[in-house]
Amino acid sequence: MSASEPKSRVQWFVRHHADLCLLVTALLWGINIPVVKFATSNMDGLAFNALRMVLSTLTLGLILWLELFVNRVNETARTPDQRQSTHRFAVIVLMQVVAFSLLSGLVYPLAFMHGIHRTTAGNTALLLASMPMWTALLSMIFLSERLVRLTWIGLVVTFIGTALIIQAKGSIDLSEVYLLGNLLILLGAMVWATATVVSTPILKFLSPLKLAFVSAFFTTPIHLVMNVETIAEQWYILRRIDVLGSLLFSGILSTGVAYATWHYGVRKLGGSHAAAYQNVVTMVAVIVSWLVLAEPVLPLQIVGGAIAIVGLFILRQGRR
Repeated sequence: MSASEPKSRVQWFVRHHADLCLLVTALLWGINIPVVKFATSNMDGLAFNALRMVLSTLTLGLILWLELFVNRVNETARTPDQRQSTHRFAVIVLMQVVAFSLLSGLVYPLAFMHGIHRTTAGNTALLLASMPMWTALLSMIFLSERLVRLTWIGLVVTFIGTALIIQAKGSIDLSEVYLLGNLLILLGAMVWATATVVSTPILKFLSPLKLAFVSAFFTTPIHLVMNVETIAEQWYILRRIDVLGSLLFSGILSTGVAYATWHYGVRKLGGSHAAAYQNVVTMVAVIVSWLVLAEPVLPLQIVGGAIAIVGLFILRQGRR
């Protein structure tokens, strides 16, 4: 091995570390889909969500404490201009943080949990796959974020690939009976896209970990108050190791660590580019279902996955 090889590997990691963080996020969220599906088949979904938010807050708080402990010198090494700028916009940033917290930590999970029980899994996946498109559109309107044509092509190609993965099982049904559920899931997709756009200017002042922790800390008590009776009634279910393990995974990793890596990717790459990784979640869920649940992988799903990967590559090229 030549001396230049370790250096080139380090350079590759530095160049792509934000993409790797988003890929980790997509992996955790993709695995989380069958995990939550199993857990909520054994206990109330909103109660499960409230409990996992508690674990998420504790996890983010611990990681944030470690970050501040390791980087305490950097945290205090601000220039006078930075301190003045932060103070000047403190109220605006606070309002943005509150808006972001309510959107991502309260409105989105409520729309998702209520919507998923009123529509099919295929409809849910398809509508959530529209998140990158909404994020790009809102970023263009409110943040003046201009995406090159190649980036738009990448977004569209990725969405088409994801739609093929979902449609392979024929689970998309847009009939009137699922109208309310579809509208709630679509609302959730638009709310998450809006929250991503709102977080972009906040991340200039707060680290991704701080934003994730503050949001969880602010909204978790609301979820607990709304579901305290249901949690008390179903507490005994957590004696089951499989349900408890699902809660630990979903709370610590999927809504704890993954939220931090997601915000980091948004900070480094922008909301539009980060949102494209939402479509990787669908591919991961299919693979996990194949490995764990022995569900067959259909040829059209393989084609759709390949198209989605090509779309991500085009998106990456458009950012250069």
